[in-house]
Amino acid sequence: MTRENSQKAFARACRLNGLLLSGEQLALLESYVDLLVDWNSKVNLISRSDIGNLWFRHILHSLSILLLVAIPQNLKVLDLGSGGGLPGLPVAIVRKDLKVILLDSIRKKVTALKDMVSTLGLSNVAVIAGRAEDITHDDHDGFDLVVARAVGPLADLVEWSSRLVMRKSSLPKVLHMKGLSLSSKQSFRLPCLLALKGGDTEHEIRIARKRKGRHRIASLDMVLEESHKHEMEDKKIIVVEL
Repeated sequence: MTRENSQKAFARACRLNGLLLSGEQLALLESYVDLLVDWNSKVNLISRSDIGNLWFRHILHSLSILLLVAIPQNLKVLDLGSGGGLPGLPVAIVRKDLKVILLDSIRKKVTALKDMVSTLGLSNVAVIAGRAEDITHDDHDGFDLVVARAVGPLADLVEWSSRLVMRKSSLPKVLHMKGLSLSSKQSFRLPCLLALKGGDTEHEIRIARKRKGRHRIASLDMVLEESHKHEMEDKKIIVVEL
């Protein structure tokens, strides 16, 4: 599939699933894709075998957070272990009302992230260097929502996130799930962790519940309109109330 056709198919997939992107948003996402490919030639941000399917395997996968979860406005969001800015940068491009912090411990990746944020002119995004286990709540005033993609075991993500979220917030307190796989609407109280996962998620959930039993944990199937076309049927969003 050509680059132009990939972008059109991506926009169609978003539209079919309730996310109508503006011309400005699509242009910014295209610029981000260009930057990601360019930086990936210098720093290992994504697998080189994914370059040909970047729009679906990475951008659409990241935006599944917005497709499947109704996120209130004006939240402070931490992208934990951001790497090449996934899922944080696509989310920040589409939702300019969100304050998104990209956290990574590898200096070369942080340099790449800062360049991409500056080039894209994203005033709602900041980049910080550090390990999740070394960052304290007091360092950054806490977050309403933590997102993570391909970072680490769920139990570790829950432990790290629990120390970084808001203790008190005047913002709306509920996330509503809106996936096609839901038989009834589910909601979760903020603050929350949204972890994009594949593989044996049930095993990870069992371990997380054993170690962190007080947290409510749910698995949201990544079932979208035409998801069979985009290699996402085995993916899930794990939602954890913190």
